[in-house]
Amino acid sequence: MRIQVLPAGQNATKLEVNGMINLQGFFQIEEAILKVIKRNCFRVEMDMSQVKHMDYRGVEILLKRAERLRSYGGDLILSGLSPYLVNILRMAGAAESFEILDNDAAAQGDLFKRQENPDLENPPLSAVA
Repeated sequence: MRIQVLPAGQNATKLEVNGMINLQGFFQIEEAILKVIKRNCFRVEMDMSQVKHMDYRGVEILLKRAERLRSYGGDLILSGLSPYLVNILRMAGAAESFEILDNDAAAQGDLFKRQENPDLENPPLSAVA
């Protein structure tokens, strides 16, 4: 498994995760999130479009880090999950605990910028036909 940490706007970070996430991999993700928090960055998007499998036993680690980020006014958003990975989250009882975006929504630009300025996501329609 490989994790790449990228800036994603003001006080936001994107974690690109590649490979299969076993229990040890979840500890690596936790460590990456803790490093991000130490930099006073509390909004994290975790891109899982290149993840083929994850161990359901590690989902609790993600839940705890998401709660920590939320306690600072941030969040942990999951993007690019396959239906298989969403089912693993459901099986672990955690699917409702995360905002989950598909690849198209995540690819529209700065995720957190859109959250701060909802008009960027749904611009007003023109009155001219």
